Amino acid sequence: PAPAEEGRYGHLVSASWLQENLADVVLLDASFAHLYKAGHIPGAVSADNYGGQEPSRAVMEGRFQSWGISPGRKIVVYDKGGDWNATRLFHDLYYYGIPAEDIFILDGGLSKWQSLGGAISKETSPAPIRGRFLINKVREEVRVRLPEFMVASGDNVGNALVDALGVEYYYGEEKFFTRAGHVPNAILMPSTEFFNADKTFKSPEEIRNMATYLGIQPGQTVHSH
Repeated sequence: PAPAEEGRYGHLVSASWLQENLADVVLLDASFAHLYKAGHIPGAVSADNYGGQEPSRAVMEGRFQSWGISPGRKIVVYDKGGDWNATRLFHDLYYYGIPAEDIFILDGGLSKWQSLGGAISKETSPAPIRGRFLINKVREEVRVRLPEFMVASGDNVGNALVDALGVEYYYGEEKFFTRAGHVPNAILMPSTEFFNADKTFKSPEEIRNMATYLGIQPGQTVHSH
């Protein structure tokens, strides 16, 4: 898609755009906490949001507010680059009600920022002014729960179950928990394949071609996992 402004295209922003607009956005580092401590963009808030249990709305609302999120404020999320943490946090923000037009991802992440000479800090950023965002409703339509997922696994005409893990997990060389392998009818589409060598995202056309090659059809419901 044509850029709405220089350095901003769709839900991606370039490192140069962020350098010019840093003071005007909520900047969230979605990497794991130890990576944040090893070096992050000055002013970024650590948003290591992942645990074994799904938090309550009240907990998530408190986290969002502690990160400085308020209605109408633009948010830029990043990770180390070529990773899935930023996109996962993007999904979480959208799922809990933040408008899509307010959420962006730094294309190329911290890696691209550093390659352009962007400053890096190891000091914890000062706590931002507490935000005012309230979670009034979640978007359940963008999330699949286990019973629906299990039904979809038996219908590979109307559904595509897209496995984002690597080949070593899909084919059982490595395993999560106690069982190796993949969900029946799952389509292997590793998250690493969505990125260029410089850790920026591939173009929509390239990703669309990848999906077509793997047999994902228009009109199917895609269940990523």
